[in-house]
Amino acid sequence: MYGKKIKKISYIIILIYFTIGILDLITYQDSLGARRSLLDGIFIHGFNIQKERTYTEPLGIYKKPNSYFESPKGFHLLGTDINGNDVLLLTLKGSKTALLLAFGVNLIAFPIGILLGLIAGYFGGLIDDIIQWFYTTVASIPWLLFVITFLMIFGRGMFWIILAIGLTSWVELARLIRGETLKIRELAFIRSAKVSGKSTFRILIEEILPNTTSIIRITFALSASQVILAETVLTFIGIGIEPGSSSWGIMIAEAQRELMRDPPIWWNFFSASFLGILPLILALNLIAEEK
Repeated sequence: MYGKKIKKISYIIILIYFTIGILDLITYQDSLGARRSLLDGIFIHGFNIQKERTYTEPLGIYKKPNSYFESPKGFHLLGTDINGNDVLLLTLKGSKTALLLAFGVNLIAFPIGILLGLIAGYFGGLIDDIIQWFYTTVASIPWLLFVITFLMIFGRGMFWIILAIGLTSWVELARLIRGETLKIRELAFIRSAKVSGKSTFRILIEEILPNTTSIIRITFALSASQVILAETVLTFIGIGIEPGSSSWGIMIAEAQRELMRDPPIWWNFFSASFLGILPLILALNLIAEEK
């Protein structure tokens, strides 16, 4: 009973992040001719969130001015960063980066993993040996070193990050699909499909692939959470998303210095970690455990 409720809550959380990411992807031209996302418009016009000069405390508008933080011009639930940007808005805008990374990486990795897994498991023999050798070789390459080298050569743009991680994220799915296909190909309905004259392509797509959907769903959820964490790590060490973009990794990297200030600027780290990353990763992992 409680398990079903938790799964429903997890799906709702993911839907919320997805909706926020879409709102930040859709842009419009405001009255001054500037391009803004719908999310920016909601905060700026709907909640009257103004840009400050520099740091302000969470709910600083209700606090007395002191020597450390200036009194803000507008309402900021979680304060502002060094550039005066609303921290809550930055955290929500990080959903767009997470959305692009999760779907972009899996858009590259999943076709490769599914195709190679189906072919290896269905045909077996030499073809299976070659594909196993190939994905074992790829798996033996430390993904972090590969991604770092790739980004050092091609740059730190979003496209290159997605491509670098995508080229190393298909191995586990290929291995799982291969194992499931090895079992399915021996079942009676596959033999019936062969006898009826169905082509190999139709057998793979119409008979075997639908029976691997649970593996694909679980792997997608786990892969999405791993990709989001990978971006955070890459950005933290200085080779991920470029500064100026909205990213939880950038917020945590900046918080490394801010937490050592006196008094510490804790709200950037708190918002990115506990309002941005944690709920989404937890929801994705709970969905991956669904039977």
